[in-house]
Amino acid sequence: MNHGGKYFEESNLRRHRKVVWSEGMFIAPQHFQQQERYNHHHLEQYIALTQGGLRYGLSTLEIDQNRLQIGKVAVTQCRGLFPDGTYFESTRELILDVKQGTLDKCVYLALPMTVEGENEYGQRDENRRYFNESVSLFDASDSGQNSVETRVAEPNVRLFLEGDEMTGMTLIPIAKILESRESGQLVLDQSFIPACLQYGASSLLIERVKELLVLTQTRANSVVQRIGAGQDRKSEQSLMREYLWLQTLNRWLPWLHLTVKNTELSLDDFYEGLVKFSSELASFKPSVAEAPEPLVRDDLQTVLGKLFTRLRDQLSMVQSDNVVEFAWDTKLFERRRLLRTSVKDIHLMDNRRFVLAVESSIGTSALAQIFPTACTLCGLGQVAELVRNGLSGISLNVLPVAPN
Repeated sequence: MNHGGKYFEESNLRRHRKVVWSEGMFIAPQHFQQQERYNHHHLEQYIALTQGGLRYGLSTLEIDQNRLQIGKVAVTQCRGLFPDGTYFESTRELILDVKQGTLDKCVYLALPMTVEGENEYGQRDENRRYFNESVSLFDASDSGQNSVETRVAEPNVRLFLEGDEMTGMTLIPIAKILESRESGQLVLDQSFIPACLQYGASSLLIERVKELLVLTQTRANSVVQRIGAGQDRKSEQSLMREYLWLQTLNRWLPWLHLTVKNTELSLDDFYEGLVKFSSELASFKPSVAEAPEPLVRDDLQTVLGKLFTRLRDQLSMVQSDNVVEFAWDTKLFERRRLLRTSVKDIHLMDNRRFVLAVESSIGTSALAQIFPTACTLCGLGQVAELVRNGLSGISLNVLPVAPN
């Protein structure tokens, strides 16, 4: 039987079944514990089945940068879901001392997994799933009642370093230590992306999407300027391409603006949006969009790093116009039947060919026969001599079809 992508044996299924409450039964702590397990499992599987799979990762992560200077990784706040579906929220400081000389090691948030028959509750320094605290509970319906001292439990979340003994733990990678210097200072990998539920848990992703927004805005403004400057000299084909660029950029700019403001956007929706944006930009290369890689939460930097690199390349792509149209100066046409145009920089025409487009009401066949002999095409300084001697100048060859 497959539940949320996990295979459970019959014994595990029994462990998550609902308690049958009946009149006269002797109630023991085990009954409430079983009901709690059932409620947790039911909610976990419901979310997995209706939301496209069980997700895990962080929604909040704060690391004290000052503690890195003295060889400590200190998490001041964290919140999220462990891979086993356990929700956690910790505002107490979690500290990990890192030995000098440590290289290329991941730091993990860890929580002991539930094991049937074992005690899950203990003190904070014990290897238990939950640690106990004593709190005073007050009656919310009667302020005259005395408070009751009660033990409550919180997930016993701790920090571990790659290579430590972590058997029986459920883990979330949160950082990577590149090196521990002789001074004790820890250098973190700034390209590392922790396992996220919401993209805002990673400061790197926040910065990357801001950069993407600026790059998209800059490209859109550049396209608008090119459209304005090319109204009189660009071909309809070139202008249409620019308009398609502008249409695509304008379609994604609102999404980028909203994403920058909404750091609680789920990582899956964040990734899907970026993949769609990249796929649309691939049309201008042109190329077929690449199949998206699966989003592996324990290795987000590989997938998202390549995606952001591709988006930057696509938005920075220099698009040279396939067709440049030269406008004719018609001032001397009525008096001397002379049309003039100028090429400001002949070096820009390298690897290009000049095509003369002519249309007439006499028909294509007649035009192809008459036009090459009826006109003289040459440089402005040679016109008078060629016309006087009846020479044709540059030879004109009829193309069977319009060039691409």
